[in-house]
Amino acid sequence: MIALISLAALALGSALEVAPREPVYDDAAAVPVPQPQTRRVALIVGANDGGPGRVKLRYAGSDAKALSRVLADVGGIDRRDAFVLIDPSPTQFLDGFRWAQDRVARARAAGERVQFLFYYSGHADDRGVHLGTSQVDYPRLRGLIHAVDAQVRLGLLDSCSSGAFVRLKGGKMRPPLSTGDANIQGHAFLTSSSAEEAAQESDRIGGSYFTHYLVSGLRGAADVNRDRRVTLHEAYRFAFDETLAGTETTLGRAQHPVYDIQLVGTGDLVMTDLRETTATLDIHSSIGGRVYVRDSDGRLAAELYKGVGAGAVSLALEPGRYSVVIDDGANKWRGTVDVRPGVQNELTRAALTSVGAEMTTMRGDEVPIDPSQYRVIPVQFGFVYPLTTNKLEKTRKVINHFSLNLIVGRAAVIDGVEIASGANWVDERVRGVQLAAGFNYVGGGVHGFQSTAGFNLVRGDMRGVQGAAGFNSVGGDGRGVQAAAGVNVLRGHMRGVQAAGGVNWARSVGGAQIAPVNVSKEVGGAQVGVIGVTTGKVRGAQVGVFNYADEADAQIGVLNITRKGGIYADIWTSDIAAFNLAVKFRAKYTYSFLAIGLHPGGEGRGFMSGLGFGGHIPIKQRFYLDIDLGSYWQQPKFKFRDNPSVLGSLRVMFGWQDNRRLAVWGGPTLNLDVDLQGGRQRMGYGWTLQRVPIDPYEMRVWPGFVLGVSL
Repeated sequence: MIALISLAALALGSALEVAPREPVYDDAAAVPVPQPQTRRVALIVGANDGGPGRVKLRYAGSDAKALSRVLADVGGIDRRDAFVLIDPSPTQFLDGFRWAQDRVARARAAGERVQFLFYYSGHADDRGVHLGTSQVDYPRLRGLIHAVDAQVRLGLLDSCSSGAFVRLKGGKMRPPLSTGDANIQGHAFLTSSSAEEAAQESDRIGGSYFTHYLVSGLRGAADVNRDRRVTLHEAYRFAFDETLAGTETTLGRAQHPVYDIQLVGTGDLVMTDLRETTATLDIHSSIGGRVYVRDSDGRLAAELYKGVGAGAVSLALEPGRYSVVIDDGANKWRGTVDVRPGVQNELTRAALTSVGAEMTTMRGDEVPIDPSQYRVIPVQFGFVYPLTTNKLEKTRKVINHFSLNLIVGRAAVIDGVEIASGANWVDERVRGVQLAAGFNYVGGGVHGFQSTAGFNLVRGDMRGVQGAAGFNSVGGDGRGVQAAAGVNVLRGHMRGVQAAGGVNWARSVGGAQIAPVNVSKEVGGAQVGVIGVTTGKVRGAQVGVFNYADEADAQIGVLNITRKGGIYADIWTSDIAAFNLAVKFRAKYTYSFLAIGLHPGGEGRGFMSGLGFGGHIPIKQRFYLDIDLGSYWQQPKFKFRDNPSVLGSLRVMFGWQDNRRLAVWGGPTLNLDVDLQGGRQRMGYGWTLQRVPIDPYEMRVWPGFVLGVSL
């Protein structure tokens, strides 16, 4: 395998952009010959759902978005030339290739050279890639890629057994021809694993190994020669080495990316050009070790190994604040840097602080103490800081096991219990119990129980229970319960329960948010309240009067909106009303609707309005089953001053989805209404199965039908 990689190093002269060369001259005219402009078009697909019997992936969609961002930032791809599909249907998948073919054809007609990139992250086997219950086999996928009439076609597959894709036609490496012609043509296919291996994703990196390291490489980590351009050779070699190293000790076993390169021409085709961005982070040559760069939301933006003295490494990042951790094998170092456009953003060793001295408790051991830095004063009494017994220590930080403060007390570390009638202030961390009538402040993390009648402010992580009559704020991650009568704020990931009488806010939740108003970027579990807002995906359910998410598995409420599910218009006829119209709000597996109905003639004429909730069950490809229950307020014979009839209708509907914009459906219904006037014929065509007098009302039961379309 090492020999093959060495061969790849010699042969790979390709990616997405031709490196600049001297102008080409026509000898007869002695004038420059214009070189055609290069256009880049990308179709990027992330599919978490591999169908029945396969574990649903967590990060295929985020992998696709991460690659799309780096290509837009430094890959020279205009956002209008990148089409990102998350969990597409087979029809949407094919529509994506039609879009690419049209985009490329228009560019070539305008005289531009075109490079096409296709990326897929998701489930696959040795026969093809999976889109839910459907499969696109590898011969057909290769045909779709080759049908895009670009001079260079690049295919990236991050999926299990994807190596089978590159061996279908006996593809091999072909050295570039030494013609002096920079117009390279052909294809380059890279896959994350061999035909017999599983492609793996990780919660630690928040994505798949291969795509994570590929994106890190494209942001500059793979720039071996430090020319601020990353070629395909550099990116592939970096992704190969890091993926192999990262998976050697996993349960899924080592993962070996493979390739099929068939390109002719000369010149280095560059995947990303760091000179095209003004927002870069330069990691100084004096820094060495494994480097982890996280954005303000805690996402791992880049990861690489850098040797001490190996020269500065430039990373192209989106503007913002980043935390950087360096693990040099002996110690860990942490720093924070603001990456701003238009200025030199450099991380030097002087900006790093050691985190190796962070005190931890071994099972069965006491807290290790460095006498040069910390002094234990087991019991502390104080009136108001600095009038406390802790001030007996003039130079070192103080650790208390029990602290009682009348107004305000302060310590470096609490390992035990701290109580104050006013406020508690801890510079580093608390392990145990912290109680105050006014407020609690902790500069680091809390592991235990924290409670106050006012507010709790924790700058680090929280593990345990945090309770306040006012509000709680945690700057890092949380695990356990965060409860407040007013507001909970957690800037990291919450694993557990957030419960509030007012508002819950968290960057992401793995558990439940329970409050009148719940806000998060991502939810894995449930949001329960009056208003639920998730700007990302809900892997679970939102329950409330109004629910909004970018994408949700289920929403239960009156008004439910998802950007991906969309809003549809349902038009149908039934035995109750000849003409019906509804606005349907769809999540992935549920929907709600607001409806009106009109039956214009006969004894059953009338008007009705109502709402309903239902479940959506995909069956196979374009077929599905919907089951819903609607409640309606009816005015028979359009007599709006008379008492109404109240109708409940259970519908079972089989549907056929031609595309995202059109579906046809129909099925049987079971209906029950209570006529609050009595003695009238029901709305619609009139038949009933059972009539039950309930003086002075009447209850009626009957089967019916429904037939309609969704637009």
